[in-house]
Amino acid sequence: MKLFRTKVGLNKVGKMLMNKWLYILKYPIKSVLIALMGGVLGLVLLFMSIYLGLFGKLPTKAYLKGLKNPVTSTIYASNQEQIGFYYLQNRSNADSSQIGPSLKDALVATEDVRFYEHGGIDYRSYGRVFVKSIILQQNAGGGSTITQQIAKNLFGREEQFFLSTPINKIRELFIARRLESIYDKEDILLLYFNTVSFGENTYGIEKASHRFFNKLPEELSLPESATLVGLLKAPSYYNPRKFPERAEQRRYVVLSQMFKYNFITKEVFEAANTPLKLNYQLPQKTSSFSAYFKDYVATEFAVWAAANPAPDGHIYDLEADGLNIYTTLNASIQKYAESALQRQVDNLQKLMDTYWAAATTEGGKEMLLKKLIADNKEVKQMQQNGKTEAEIDSFAQVKRNRKYWVIGDGYKDQMQSLEDSIAKSINRLHAGLLVMSSVSGRIMGYVGGIDYGFSQTDNVITPRQVGSTFKPITYLSAMESGADPCDYYDNNLVTYSKYEDWRPRNANNKYGGSYSLHGALANSINTVSVALQLRTGVERVHELAKKMGIETDLPSVPSIVLGTADISLLEMVTAYASISNGGSKIKPYSIERIVNEQGTVLYEAKPKYEGRVASSQNIKNLQKMMGEVITEGTGKRLLGYEIPYNIIGKTGTTQNNGDGWFIGASPEVVIGAWVGTFDKRVQFASTSMGSGANTALPMVASIFKNLSYWKRPIVTNFEYDFDYFPCIPFSELNAQEAYDFAKTDSTYLRRLQIRDTLNILVNEPIAIDSVQGIVPGTSLDSMVKDSLSIELEIPKI
Repeated sequence: MKLFRTKVGLNKVGKMLMNKWLYILKYPIKSVLIALMGGVLGLVLLFMSIYLGLFGKLPTKAYLKGLKNPVTSTIYASNQEQIGFYYLQNRSNADSSQIGPSLKDALVATEDVRFYEHGGIDYRSYGRVFVKSIILQQNAGGGSTITQQIAKNLFGREEQFFLSTPINKIRELFIARRLESIYDKEDILLLYFNTVSFGENTYGIEKASHRFFNKLPEELSLPESATLVGLLKAPSYYNPRKFPERAEQRRYVVLSQMFKYNFITKEVFEAANTPLKLNYQLPQKTSSFSAYFKDYVATEFAVWAAANPAPDGHIYDLEADGLNIYTTLNASIQKYAESALQRQVDNLQKLMDTYWAAATTEGGKEMLLKKLIADNKEVKQMQQNGKTEAEIDSFAQVKRNRKYWVIGDGYKDQMQSLEDSIAKSINRLHAGLLVMSSVSGRIMGYVGGIDYGFSQTDNVITPRQVGSTFKPITYLSAMESGADPCDYYDNNLVTYSKYEDWRPRNANNKYGGSYSLHGALANSINTVSVALQLRTGVERVHELAKKMGIETDLPSVPSIVLGTADISLLEMVTAYASISNGGSKIKPYSIERIVNEQGTVLYEAKPKYEGRVASSQNIKNLQKMMGEVITEGTGKRLLGYEIPYNIIGKTGTTQNNGDGWFIGASPEVVIGAWVGTFDKRVQFASTSMGSGANTALPMVASIFKNLSYWKRPIVTNFEYDFDYFPCIPFSELNAQEAYDFAKTDSTYLRRLQIRDTLNILVNEPIAIDSVQGIVPGTSLDSMVKDSLSIELEIPKI
């Protein structure tokens, strides 16, 4: 019956379409007119809806007038200390007298030849695009005018739920018309040259002319002006430093356009086609660590601004509206974080320069260096010229002055061979450090990288493989499902045939006996953690991770417990905050208050209760287990800093020591750190150097140590209902026997009490290595390569 109805329905649709087609054949002219009228009506409605702001409000004339003299916005720390500014034209402060005729003529001839004739929209150009590009399918270029390009540069393009490109282009038409009604042509050209990107994070003609030719804009020659204007079509593709041949070809096109439209004579055109000569200036140190935080604040601000337009309808702009942004950043904590990161990375880089490896490359670091040297431009030229391998090897070892970025100082000359230079470029360590209130979500310290001038990649928000720092989430999920810290699991090396014969191994390569859950977490035992993950289930862990603030899509594989997922430091610290504060979910934020020029408060943060992530008892148990990570396990090096509070935490080290993590917490503060290389072919040669306990932990410890000196410390101790778990962390017995023994053991707790009493009496601190700032030790935590084993079942008690 259902099939019959479907056939009847299809027959009706086919009959209706046939009738329509017959009507078109019978009345072709009338049908075309109806279609045209419908199309025109639809286009008119689309234009009207865009004009009325249904796809985003258009900037008003009053707002556009302010673009000529935009007002700087200021960003403040929590103590109202200025920590940064947001500029528009200040990125390049060229004035109209600096924009010479060659620059203007090159731009107009190439981008908008009728610029001085139209009012922001070149209808002839659109006609050309329609006929040649759409009808004839020829590449006739775009139809956007210089003024429309300014609209695009300043206000960007938003993704719409349909017809994104047409809607954005129509918006730019309206904005262009308004700009033309406010500014004269010279002002529009100046606005364009001062806001356009020339690539390499360079905005404005002044900085571009300095970067590529070491000149002021008014000093540029015609070939140089044509080179920079040609660069605008595709800044990366036509970069004259990286691709001089492409840049010359593009410059030729610009000069040809200038000759074609009579901006220059044939003689001038021919004289300008000379070999490209750059006087390239390396970027200098211009930004502090807080620049990463400034970018993060701008992102948070953009979300607020989109949802809260100004009374006149325009979207608030940090670079033009003169706002005061009061943030959550604590100036003292930020200084601690900056100092800790720079000091630790300096120490670690010295180790890395000597003890780096390329474990994932066949042939190791020697083979990797050999491949990279062979790819060098000069070496390729030598090969083409018939030089022998011995001559090339000799060339690669010759030392000469080469530019090397020194953290905090910018590029400096250093005597390096080609091999040294390549090695230093790939083994460069990077880091991120975040301090957050676990009670409110206030971001109090934020260092996104080693040096903003060198790398703008923000390591606080960039996803990285998290290693064993993910384990507490699985353990909490297990306890929420009924597991107990005194449950025992066998410490056997197991082959999981269901997962392509996967064999997760322990970092210490020790197997046998059994671990309680609290002992397994403290010592980061992979065999037990995987068994626990399989018993708990991936979906339950996913749900809990999301509750705790991890928004990244996690893979549905049991290896997530070992930290194979890429998650940002911000998300991990957010998740740990809900552990440290007793189980409440928090939402991180950086903006406390936004105030306009007139002193009106536009926004004030009001953190709200986000709900619980787990039961109070299970959170308490997990806190105690993570406390044992510090007192008994992989984070024991923290004790060497003599922090007078019982900090909890977890280390993390990914395969081949590619990433090192440590996240520590008090009931009020969570501090997380990541250290690693961007080039994952390169790692520390040993886990003792590359583990999270060695790389990331010292930074976190340093900040907690500084916080403990405050007259009114914001850090306190965790309070527990019990001193020790009533079961030993590790037993030589199997899981069943260990569980049975733990129920009757009366000596374990007594021994712990005696031990701790003696420790208090002796009061002997753990020594810290003076060079590394770390405690020497062998307790490591890592996710290492699989090896052969027997296939076993995993009993859990």
